[in-house]
Amino acid sequence: MLGLSKLRLSYTAGEAIGHDIFTFYRSLGLNLKQMYASTEASVFITIQPDGEVRPETSGTPAIDVEVRIEDDGEIMFRGPGVFQAYYKNEEETKKTKTEDGWVHTGDAGYLDADGHLHIIDRSKDVGKLNDGTMFAPKFIENKLKFFPHIKEAVAFGHERDYVAAFINIDLESVGNWAERRNLPYSGYTDLAGQEPVYELIRECIGKVNADLAADPHLKGSQIKRFLILHKELDADDGELTRTRKVRRSHVSEKYDALIKALYSGADHCAVEAEVTFEDGRTGVFNADLKILEAELAQAPQTQAAE
Repeated sequence: MLGLSKLRLSYTAGEAIGHDIFTFYRSLGLNLKQMYASTEASVFITIQPDGEVRPETSGTPAIDVEVRIEDDGEIMFRGPGVFQAYYKNEEETKKTKTEDGWVHTGDAGYLDADGHLHIIDRSKDVGKLNDGTMFAPKFIENKLKFFPHIKEAVAFGHERDYVAAFINIDLESVGNWAERRNLPYSGYTDLAGQEPVYELIRECIGKVNADLAADPHLKGSQIKRFLILHKELDADDGELTRTRKVRRSHVSEKYDALIKALYSGADHCAVEAEVTFEDGRTGVFNADLKILEAELAQAPQTQAAE
């Protein structure tokens, strides 16, 4: 049906795909592997070797390629395919490539004990919690959005004691879930505020925390508290770009009171927000949002060899 019956080997690169999508194609018998590539590298930086295909990594360094991680988490590489220079742009070349051939990628990640590279986020977006734990908001948000019930998420934590999150539910998915349980609702806001829906999202966050707990680099960045926003983040309200990327600074400024409540220990927070309707009209919306504690996971214990 997919037209892939004669395919013997395929690779995915660019931004990492979700574990579920990767596993789905592998389950069909498709020999799909992940790689980390760059034009500045003449493509190859890391690639998954035979027998070492893992949905959460981008593989090990390609032949004759070296990879190192800077103190701020940025991935750097050098190898035989490194570019000579940007065309007629010496200044940008000096910013990207060191004199001894190492190239700045602008991506953040780490190498695990087996030498596999894990891509976390763009290095400029990676922060740290107050205890020094790496905080990669986009990485956490993408994990949350793998769940069909979660349409959008915004994670906070840089220079704070713990990670907290805003959640937008997916109205169609959660609506179907509610109807199967005879749970009445009048619209997005009504459905988002109901206790069973909060527990549904809490369960999703618990699974994300379990995944984070299994990663020694990220176990300290589990989501501790969350709330479900009273409205969907919208490009018309300046909260998203037209390509549906979160405008983090705008959201942080607009919902500053909600962020403060997440870190205050309060169990609810009143909000008043201006919204733009589909016909272009604007109005003011008032709501009292619940704030819940998420379930934190313990790191799995490794069994000692006899």
